[in-house]
Amino acid sequence: MRRPTSPRRPLLVGGLLLTLSVVLLFLDREGSAPGPVGRAVSRLVGPLHVGVTRAGRSVRALRQDYLALTDVRAQNVALAAEVQRLKTEQAEVEGLRAENERLRGLLELADARKDLRLRAARVTARAVSPYFRVLKVTLDVGEEVVRPGMPVVAPGGLVGQLRTVSDTACEVLLVTDPRSAIDVVLETSRARGLAVGTGEPDRYAARLEYLQRNDESAVGERVVTTGDDGRYPRGLPVGRVTTLKAQAHGLFQEAELEPLVDLSALEEVFVVLGPTGLTADGKELERPEKPAPASALPPGAPPTRSAP
Repeated sequence: MRRPTSPRRPLLVGGLLLTLSVVLLFLDREGSAPGPVGRAVSRLVGPLHVGVTRAGRSVRALRQDYLALTDVRAQNVALAAEVQRLKTEQAEVEGLRAENERLRGLLELADARKDLRLRAARVTARAVSPYFRVLKVTLDVGEEVVRPGMPVVAPGGLVGQLRTVSDTACEVLLVTDPRSAIDVVLETSRARGLAVGTGEPDRYAARLEYLQRNDESAVGERVVTTGDDGRYPRGLPVGRVTTLKAQAHGLFQEAELEPLVDLSALEEVFVVLGPTGLTADGKELERPEKPAPASALPPGAPPTRSAP
């Protein structure tokens, strides 16, 4: 039976070897340089030392790369959040800039037409059908002030007229609605006609009726209200002539106009409550004009229609 090894034996052997190594290394020195034993040990241990050193450097580099990658990932997350914040702020700034432009346009309109009493309103909804185009606006006035038939304007020109009025909201019949007919005059040629909405579902447009074929009208000419129908003030821009074609037979030309106001992007409008009694620049009282004679419209034109 094998005798068990004493637990002290390995310790004694290890201590003896360590002592012997130290003594040999101490006795092996030749001056300041190692002796043959030291050189032999260096040759044996050198490759292991180099390998361990390289492995340690690789582990250190890997650790540093990992820490750097972690920092870069955190920076990317922070930068992405910052970019999103800046985009949100930019959108808010653009919205405020657009709102300022709209409000500036309203102020300029109010300043240019001091002959009109204007009440601001905000567009809250749009009702579009294949036949009718109606805006809904919110007003801060009561029914005793605002009445159906009152004109609605925006920077750029005429929008339409009030069709219905309630305590909190009104419907606006647009100039492009087929129920709308406006007595107009071309700004340069002074040719007169009737602007009637086409009611098309895919665009905002109106046609010019009773435009005499011998009138020297031109494409691009502005069309403004005459004020002779008693409903719309004089000189409100309605649109611009887009097509003009003389009919083969008859007294009139075929013409179309597009509104000067972007009716699809309206957010604020003015309701015309009535005249102020001043001129447009507000410098003096406006002198009342005599009613236009019945012959003001082209021959054969019916009386101006009003919305139901």
